[in-house]
Amino acid sequence: MVLIIALSGLPGAGKSTIAELFRKRNLPVLSMGNIVRSEASRLGITNDKASITLRLLKGTRHISYEIVNMIFKEELSKKYNIILIDGLRSIKELQVLEEYFEKVYLIYVVASWKTRFERLRNRGRDDDPKDLHEFLMRDYRELKFGLAELLARADYIIVNEDKSINELDREVDNIIKKLKLKMI
Repeated sequence: MVLIIALSGLPGAGKSTIAELFRKRNLPVLSMGNIVRSEASRLGITNDKASITLRLLKGTRHISYEIVNMIFKEELSKKYNIILIDGLRSIKELQVLEEYFEKVYLIYVVASWKTRFERLRNRGRDDDPKDLHEFLMRDYRELKFGLAELLARADYIIVNEDKSINELDREVDNIIKKLKLKMI
């Protein structure tokens, strides 16, 4: 039996950092954002436009179905007990995972808007906001996808505000220990 950990949070909260801490433990990490970025590159549009286009044209569950297909195609569920999926944006995406896997747990990463804005300004991705207006519009769009509803459904919440990597690493360890107990 495979346990799925779904990771969510607003842009700049630190999802990639948390995902990297799971990857460091030799757990596979699948990124929903990579699917969006790939589509953006294929179509020659921004990641923001690709995110909206995918959901409008192919449905709000499409990206989750792509992740599920990757898990089965690469037989990850036979190779690993725990798989992390980074970047859920809605309850509907979570429901797809719950349809295919018996155990799905949601971790929601939070940080203040000021911290997130600063992180995004310094991150250097093409789609990162250039100013406060773009940042607020992106937050608005992400919240419209359903991120706030995911917070209400979270099994674990990581507050990523003024914490060292070591502190976050300990939090990830604690979550993994709790989840392994639930697998027994």
